Amino acid sequence: MRLDHLSLTQFRSYEQADWPLAGADVHVLLGPNGMGKTNLLEAVSVLSTGSSCLGAEEEDIMQWGKDYYRVRAKARSDAGEEKQIEVVSQRLPRKARACYLNDVRTPVGKLFGVLPTVTFLPQDLELFTGSPARRRSLLNDLLEQISEAFAQHLAVYQKVLRQRNTLLQKIAEGTGREQDLAVWDEPLAREGAAVTLAHLELLKVLQCTLGEEMRHLGESWRDAQLVYERKGEALTQEGIEEEMKAGLLHYRERDLLLKATSVGPHRHDWRMDADGRSLPTFASRGQQRTAVLALLFLQVSYMEIARGEKPIVLLDDVFSELDEERQSRLLEVLGKHQVLLTATHLPPRLGKAMVWEVQKGKLSLRPSALLRSQHVA
Repeated sequence: MRLDHLSLTQFRSYEQADWPLAGADVHVLLGPNGMGKTNLLEAVSVLSTGSSCLGAEEEDIMQWGKDYYRVRAKARSDAGEEKQIEVVSQRLPRKARACYLNDVRTPVGKLFGVLPTVTFLPQDLELFTGSPARRRSLLNDLLEQISEAFAQHLAVYQKVLRQRNTLLQKIAEGTGREQDLAVWDEPLAREGAAVTLAHLELLKVLQCTLGEEMRHLGESWRDAQLVYERKGEALTQEGIEEEMKAGLLHYRERDLLLKATSVGPHRHDWRMDADGRSLPTFASRGQQRTAVLALLFLQVSYMEIARGEKPIVLLDDVFSELDEERQSRLLEVLGKHQVLLTATHLPPRLGKAMVWEVQKGKLSLRPSALLRSQHVA
């Protein structure tokens, strides 16, 4: 997949912006922090998944004081099929959002996978030591673009979870009945089992070539494993569902005290082990970053195989945290993909990349002659 053109209206720091992307596979957004580089990657993520890769709310994405934003892109599939994708969100006269594919309005769920992307943020370099929420999001973001069925299961699960938590709150306030929890336990267990099973299967697939990717990046661990952390051991839809029902009943008293549901895939986690040890317990900072890069490459490969389409790779200020060897390996592996990356300084060995200078929400193409002279220097 390739983006040919991106346009933004009242999106973050951009009153109006047009970004032509047809001239190269690698595009570098260059400029100091706070100039609006990441906003452009965020706009692509909105078109890809219907939501911000930074987890921002709609009103935060919209320019301050404005009533709506619009993001629109022209893209080409690897087979040459042209697509137009648009997301419009308004604040007034009422909150509403609309998505369009080839100028035909479509549910946001139908956008998943139309513009496949893999996103790498600076906080991902701390993937194994950071919040479990980010590790769960990595799995969910990938699966939502691969499987419409998974996206539906996850959406229903999250909706039922909110309803069950609301009931727990009402019970604590004396306005709800404990026996009504059973109404939500069954659908929560059913949808939660589908989500959990998809997580397990995805980690199993990524596991297949994890060791090979690590060796290509210079790590020679004998055994690298992706381990899913949950309460329960079942490996079938029915078995996981029964385990979750039992867990919801067993921990009901605790849920009533916490006013929140403590069982389900929203509480699960996963980790990487190497030679029988959890990565953060022994690996250096550089080794952990190597592992994160290996996972990035695995996501890109998995997306391409599952969708039959190369994803667009979004890299936000990642080069500043990697040494030159890892930078080169990154560009080498992603050489046949469209890569959009942000940087405060020009990375080395960019090849035929187009460099765009970003200043206070304004884009300008850096002359090729200046780019060549900097490479020589």
